[in-house]
Amino acid sequence: MIRLWPQRRWLRLLLVALTVVFVPYLVSRLASPSRCVTVHGEKPMAGSRTFEGKLRVACFNIAHGRGLAISNWAGGDHATRHDRLSSISDLLADLDADIVVLNEVDFDSSWSGHVNQAELLANLAGYPFRVEQRNLDFRVLGWTWRFGNAVLSKHPIEVAQLIDLPGYSPWETTLVGKKRAVSCEVLVGGRSIRVIAAHLSHRSEALRVESARVLTDLIGDGRRPTVVAGDLNSTPPGFPLSMTDAGGNNAIDVFDQSKLLTRSPTTMPSADQLTFPADKPDRLIDWIMISRAWRFMRYRVVPTSLSDHRAVVAEMEFSLGDGQDRPDPPE
Repeated sequence: MIRLWPQRRWLRLLLVALTVVFVPYLVSRLASPSRCVTVHGEKPMAGSRTFEGKLRVACFNIAHGRGLAISNWAGGDHATRHDRLSSISDLLADLDADIVVLNEVDFDSSWSGHVNQAELLANLAGYPFRVEQRNLDFRVLGWTWRFGNAVLSKHPIEVAQLIDLPGYSPWETTLVGKKRAVSCEVLVGGRSIRVIAAHLSHRSEALRVESARVLTDLIGDGRRPTVVAGDLNSTPPGFPLSMTDAGGNNAIDVFDQSKLLTRSPTTMPSADQLTFPADKPDRLIDWIMISRAWRFMRYRVVPTSLSDHRAVVAEMEFSLGDGQDRPDPPE
């Protein structure tokens, strides 16, 4: 008689192992669409900033709070990471922007101690309204990867919607996620401003070009007040380390050719206008772009060692009417 209990025992162990590995993963992936974009903050105006005719916007890829470390797992212990996030919040408070776009923000990731960095920074830096948008969102073997983009605001955020960008591969998108963007409607001085927070692919200029086309299509005729900000991973032709796809296309050039947005700088950047890597910058890949109906009043890159990117902050006048003919921004 063949004894089956050893086989059954190993089968049970295999089923237990598969359950431990795959059930949390499947639950996390099934739940991912429902938490892709979340809006936080009270609707009443009491917590918002008074509008004084100018808008200050900042963008900063905070690199998961790891500082200049190459690996997300090498950013220091919990206390070190908390101190670094506290320093980032101090930087944001000093910049005193109305709206901040953050990239590579952890909402619940094992390597950063499961800290919701968007929530922590918003509370510490004094931003009553925020949007969280997840790019990767999954859990396996007890480890969690949940991070993406965030928008912090001192003005109420009325609504936010996911912008689906091209992915590197269908399998990767299905299994873990991909870089995406989010469009927010921010109520500033009684007027709704569209803020698009984006982190374009680091994989190839071709993906970035496709993503830029998605965003310009979304912007439409350009008359609606719009800000596009974030780590676009692209630098225009003629700038240091510029890249093109196989057809000679460039993502920043796509934005320029659309004539929907204006950027700074428009000519060869100086050393203090480069944004990456933060300790020895050799390229400009972090951008704030605005509708051509508006005007930059000030635009600067902020040196910091709190991330491998430098922060960017711009001050603009945006109540200039709907005309499209505006001078180029200051260099």
